[in-house]
Amino acid sequence: MADIVAFIVVTAATLIAQKWGLRPATVMAALSTPEAHDVIATRYICALGSGLSPAQAAGSVGRDLIKDADARDD
Repeated sequence: MADIVAFIVVTAATLIAQKWGLRPATVMAALSTPEAHDVIATRYICALGSGLSPAQAAGSVGRDLIKDADARDD
């Protein structure tokens, strides 16, 4: 599970950083907290439980992270 969470974090952090012109390390730090990992793992397990393949579940969670980031007003 840790490997897939790490993959999702790295991929989402890279895309969010590129989209907003931020340093990837800054976004990575925000997504690398234990709490964030718990949320990502839970979302991934739920996506698997809904019948998605592992690749589809990872993509779904990554897209959700990007949508969440876009919705923030910070």
